[in-house]
Amino acid sequence: MTARYAIYFSPSHESVLAGFGATWLGRDCMTGRDLEQPRVDGFPQARIAEITASARHYGFHATLKPPFAMAESRTLAQLDRRLALFAQDQAPLTGLGLKVGTLDGFIALLLTEDSTRVRNLAAACVRDFDGFRLAPSEKELRRRRAAPLSAWEDALLRRWGYPYVMEAFRFHMTLTSRLQPEERDRMLPILRRMFGPVANANFTIDAVSLFYQQSRDRPFRQVQRYPFAGSARSIATKEATDRASGPSLTSVRTSPPST
Repeated sequence: MTARYAIYFSPSHESVLAGFGATWLGRDCMTGRDLEQPRVDGFPQARIAEITASARHYGFHATLKPPFAMAESRTLAQLDRRLALFAQDQAPLTGLGLKVGTLDGFIALLLTEDSTRVRNLAAACVRDFDGFRLAPSEKELRRRRAAPLSAWEDALLRRWGYPYVMEAFRFHMTLTSRLQPEERDRMLPILRRMFGPVANANFTIDAVSLFYQQSRDRPFRQVQRYPFAGSARSIATKEATDRASGPSLTSVRTSPPST
């Protein structure tokens, strides 16, 4: 089967957030080591493993560029070099906050407030690395369309290979699969208490990470983390220069289709 790559945010391996996420999901996505998951009152251990299985498969992360197969004309070495250059131009996104909340029926770490800076970072990852993405097959498109998609989301799927990017993007770090309301309502306060120390701390997005999946039935592993090396001032100067010189590829914005 075809290998896939993804560009994610993953916290530093030494951070408290990374430790919390890996322990809750039961796997360290950097080392690949399985971890003992915490015991939760009112939930059998087998059920904890079950509701975290999908998130464990992908690793503790926030998606910036969704999983993609490599274009035939591209190589991993080229992607690695491009990611290193990309990170050099990015300044850490500071002053953010996290909270435990719900999104489409599952529980996740979400931003306390919507952030244009985070949305722009995700959009840049989708656009700047689009040339590395193999176009999805008709089978993959049919699979994606099995979930109800709006005309706008279908347009994003056709253009970028995934329906929940650009304006449809929402930063989240998945903690559970979709749960029935009763179970979700019981689990939500437990996870809020468990993640309270990290959810209430100042949160910074300071890197992008390359993840790799050998085949669809294998878990994703972190290949490399690329710390941001730019400064806010230098990036603001670069953006002003780009605006003065006219539109660029990275400034092209995908708009929802007219109805």
